[in-house]
Amino acid sequence: MDCKLCGLPAAPNLEEDGNAFCCIGCRGVYQHFGHIILSDSATEAHETIVEPEGEEAFLRIDGMHCSSCEILIERLALKTKGIVAAKTSYATATAKITYDPSRVNEADLPEILSRTGYQARFSQDQAPAYDYRMPMLRLVTAESLAATVMMLYLAFYYPVHLGIVDMAELEPVHWLVHKAVPTALLILTSILVFYVAIPIFRGAWIGIRSAVWNMDNLLAIAILAAYGFSIGQFFLGTLELYFDVAATIIAVVTIGRYFEREARENATSALTKIMYEWAPSARVYRDGKLQMLAIDELHPAEHILVYQGELIPADGIIVEGQCAVDESLMTGEPFPITRVTGDRVLGGTRNVEGSLEIEVGHVVASQLNNLARVLWNAQSANAGVLNLGDRVARFFVPVVLLLALAVGLWFYSNGASPGSALLACMATLIVSCPCTFGLAIPLTSAVGLNIALRNGIIIASGDAFEKAKQIHTIAIDKTGILSTANMAVSNVSGPPEVAKYAAAVERLSPHPIAEAIARLDSSCDAQDIKIHAGKGAMAQVKNHRVAVGSKSLFTMLGWKIPEHILAPDSAQAVNSYVGWDGEILGFITTEDQPRPGWQRIVGKLRKQARTVLLTGAESAGDFEDKFDEIFCGIPPEGKAAVIRQLKSEGIVVMIGDGSNDAPSLAEADLGIAFGAPTALAADAADVIIPGDRLDHIFTTFEILQSTRRRIRQNLAWALLYNAIAIPIAVCGLLNPLFAALAMSSSSLLVIWNSSRRLGDFESS
Repeated sequence: MDCKLCGLPAAPNLEEDGNAFCCIGCRGVYQHFGHIILSDSATEAHETIVEPEGEEAFLRIDGMHCSSCEILIERLALKTKGIVAAKTSYATATAKITYDPSRVNEADLPEILSRTGYQARFSQDQAPAYDYRMPMLRLVTAESLAATVMMLYLAFYYPVHLGIVDMAELEPVHWLVHKAVPTALLILTSILVFYVAIPIFRGAWIGIRSAVWNMDNLLAIAILAAYGFSIGQFFLGTLELYFDVAATIIAVVTIGRYFEREARENATSALTKIMYEWAPSARVYRDGKLQMLAIDELHPAEHILVYQGELIPADGIIVEGQCAVDESLMTGEPFPITRVTGDRVLGGTRNVEGSLEIEVGHVVASQLNNLARVLWNAQSANAGVLNLGDRVARFFVPVVLLLALAVGLWFYSNGASPGSALLACMATLIVSCPCTFGLAIPLTSAVGLNIALRNGIIIASGDAFEKAKQIHTIAIDKTGILSTANMAVSNVSGPPEVAKYAAAVERLSPHPIAEAIARLDSSCDAQDIKIHAGKGAMAQVKNHRVAVGSKSLFTMLGWKIPEHILAPDSAQAVNSYVGWDGEILGFITTEDQPRPGWQRIVGKLRKQARTVLLTGAESAGDFEDKFDEIFCGIPPEGKAAVIRQLKSEGIVVMIGDGSNDAPSLAEADLGIAFGAPTALAADAADVIIPGDRLDHIFTTFEILQSTRRRIRQNLAWALLYNAIAIPIAVCGLLNPLFAALAMSSSSLLVIWNSSRRLGDFESS
């Protein structure tokens, strides 16, 4: 029979109400919640998203200027045979391409994406220094020429339009008013149109080529309509000129985009740094000479050399040398840490002093790779309110275009002059502001992600901001969160083979207790391991089938623990029994220490929500009195079942660290992987908190909730602005000149709101 709660093999004599269970922990969970936790809805498997199969490549895309660019790049990329998925992020100007390496060469990807009219390159390729001179020249040209155009209108035409001055009063300067000034306006506006507005027309042309309408299409139509109509009027000799409208649109858009770029760079600086450094090369001795190799070319246990100032390319152990390592990117620790021979270093940290020889592990891995991937996925994700803003931006442009055309025709059909109808049409086009939907919301999430990184917190899920609503329950794993997980063996009971065989088995397990036991001996090797998550492991050592684990493991196996071997219970100690060939012959005791300050942290958490302790240990020890509810001795699947049940009562946050916690981290509304989380736990979590600072849990909540509030402020303003401005323009009550100013001001306001301080924790 299988356990009714988690599906693992049931143990003999562990039944309750006719239901079999694998351990006393699962039976205890059933006793607490009753039959409801065994219902089909409660045990329903956690839904997972199946990622497309293929190799992944991350590229930087220069020239993106609107969320519609995302659709264009993705659509055209998928037309290439061999590219199975494409995802772009306007906020970070990056793209993730999933491709079939047998059909597409990775080196060809930048060229393929560049066909869309943008400049694509691999994230790890050093970008040419951004030349601010051309944007600055366009900015200065736009400001100076548009200001000159406006001054000429203020001096000669606006007073007449407003009835302040009669045209007859300007008759002494007839040649100036009717010839010189219109000619000057034509020349100045032409420079603005054919030089300063080139980026706008380029974006509009890209949209037309791909049949993806964007903000540049609206702007280009309005600019060309005002400019073209004015040229016609100029040659007809009338003064119904709208060069000021075209000049103002170009100027305010150029100014807005200049500051927008700066805001985006500031918001994504930390993520950009990680993406640039994602694929470092490694210096190794091979074939008698020093070579620079990519990470995927390294062999397990190979030695790499890292000089001062270089990025450490892969996780490993220092075999020679000592150094000061900047770990701020991984742990949030602001000061370099001294590492010496025998210490472990993480790929993605930087050697700021000294030279090192590092031995990579049996599996070549770099924390930086995982970090870059989860950060990109977080930033590019479209979920909840972010997805709403993205959808609005994509359908907004064609709707506004049709609306503006209808407004112009309606005005003209009701007796308005062509000029008046054109003004109403242009005002409707210009005043709409889809950029507030397409930029400001992802920009705010980028700001939140950036601030979190500076505080040593990694937001790994794009919808984490939406998940951080009012929290009802906070579930915490004990080992590694409330305790240090620095397990040490304090006692070995039994014959010498107990330590030898147990060390061989546990060497193949990633559990903290297993690591402590594995250090006891290295004379034996194990094969054919079978890990029973939360209980222990079994493997073949020499000619014996050796089992190492808790009472629950041996209860499940049906092995009886002899009375003379039964270990005494202890609050802080964990007893791992060891046996082979059906007989238990000894036990090994490992001890852990509570993490300093845990009582204050738990007390503060209890003021915010109900707290629940989940642990695979058979006793909660000194932690028992500090929680609202305790669940001991439960396997990973049992923890996930508890989380599912708690979710029926409100929003649940799960805080764990190891692979054993991955199911419950994924099951929770908000999963937080703490400490030195394993890859499996990090993949399942929404937030990763490296290091050992428990108080970063509160900083995490503050950042998530503050960012969520800011996102909703931006979305509310974008909706309110368009709901007010567009009807005014449709009624013909808004001049295109003021529409351009309103549109630009709206975008800049949202960008400013996105970029301003989120809270006092930014300086922590």
